[in-house]
Amino acid sequence: MRQNTSPDFVGLEQLKQTHAGQITQFEDWAARGDWERFHSSHYDWWVFPIHKQSGYGLAWTVYDGDVAGLKQDAGFMQRYLRGVELVAASWGWDLLKASDLANPQPGQSWQHWPVRLFKAALSVKLFGYEDLFESLKAYALNLMAKGERMEFNGHDLGWLFTTGIDPFPGR
Repeated sequence: MRQNTSPDFVGLEQLKQTHAGQITQFEDWAARGDWERFHSSHYDWWVFPIHKQSGYGLAWTVYDGDVAGLKQDAGFMQRYLRGVELVAASWGWDLLKASDLANPQPGQSWQHWPVRLFKAALSVKLFGYEDLFESLKAYALNLMAKGERMEFNGHDLGWLFTTGIDPFPGR
C-alpha cells in the first residue's frame, strides 16, 4: 500500500493531533449554535484528508497506506466521522438521514464552498464510507439541480457526483 513519504508530509501523528483539535472546536461551535464559524474557518486539509495535493502541497495528503493506519485508530475514526457529520450539519444537511435538516438553526445553510463538499465526499469515499459518500452525493446533486455550480478555481468538481470517474487520476 502506498504511503505519503514526502518530506513535506506532516505525518500521521500530527494529522491526528491537528484533526482532534479541530473537532474539539467544531463541537464547541455546534454547542453554541455558531454555525457561521464553520463557514469562515479553514480546515479542509486535515478534517477531510484526501489522496490529492492541495494548496499545502503534500503536507496533508494521504494515500491508501496512510488511510489504513488512520483507520486502526478508533478514536481518530470516531472524531473523523463526527467531523463530517458536523460540517454537513453546518450546511443544513443531515448526513445520516441523507436529507435536509428538519429545523436548521441560523447559519445552517449552503455557503457556496463546493471544494469543501468535494473534499468531504472524496475523503469519505477514500476511507470506505460509501453510505456517507452517497449522502453527500445526494446533497451535491440536490444543490446542482437548484443551479449550484460545483466549480473551484476553474475546475469542475461535479464529476465526483455525476460520474465518479476522476478525470485527473494521480493528481
